[in-house]
Formats: sequence, C-alpha cells, structure tokens
Amino acid sequence: FSNWRLAQLCAPHMEQAGYGSIINMSSMSSINKSPAISAYASSKAAINHMTANLAFDYGPANIRVNAVGPGAVRTDALASVLTPEIESTMLAHTPLQRLGEPEDIAGAVLYFAAPVSKWVSGQVLFVNGGGVQTLD
Repeated sequence: FSNWRLAQLCAPHMEQAGYGSIINMSSMSSINKSPAISAYASSKAAINHMTANLAFDYGPANIRVNAVGPGAVRTDALASVLTPEIESTMLAHTPLQRLGEPEDIAGAVLYFAAPVSKWVSGQVLFVNGGGVQTLD
C-alpha cells in the first residue's frame, strides 16, 4: 500500500509541525459493484478502511486523515471506456445530469486541506453529482 507507506513517511513531519492533513484518493468503485474491476474496487475499499484507521492512529498528533471518492470524471481513463450508451446510463442515475470534471475533485481536496475542515477526520467524501455511476 503506497498510501499507507506515504502516510508513515509524512506523519513525523506533520507531527513536528503540530498539525497535518493526509488526503487519500478513493473511488465510487469502492462501494459499487462494477464488472471487471474487482481488484481496483477492492483496493479502493481498502483505502476507505485505512483512512478511518489512520485517522484514529494520527488524530492525537493533530493529523487529520480523509479521502475523496470521485464518481465518473471526464479523464483520459474514462474516455477509454466511455461509450454514448454508458454515458447515458450513468447520467440517468446522476441527479446533477453531468459527468464530473477534474476541478470538481480538486474542490473536495481543497476542502480537506483547508482549516475549515479542521474537525473532520476519518471521512470519505464521495464527489459524484449525487448519483451512482457504474460502467454497467
């Protein structure tokens, strides 16, 4: 787990500073059933659980640990599998009626990094337009 190892390496520096914020990247796949990506989905579910546990471990040092779980975001990776039919199905289950943009995810990361979230730890924020986008 590179996320876990990176947290181990960064935590001492954050502890010395008196605070810190670790932000992991999860995915909607961590809570959805999606065909042909069980290894990916399982690894993201593990990140969710690790996030909660690291928040408990590092909280006494004033280090917050959270994760962002993007839904379907317009990236090169999504473009490689997205067909008009799949996009239509995704949007049918998305109240905001659009796919996400990288900027949408950046906003969630900024929230966790900012002082406004100083009492938020151990959470996974799913950024998905209010829906459940799967590839099936």
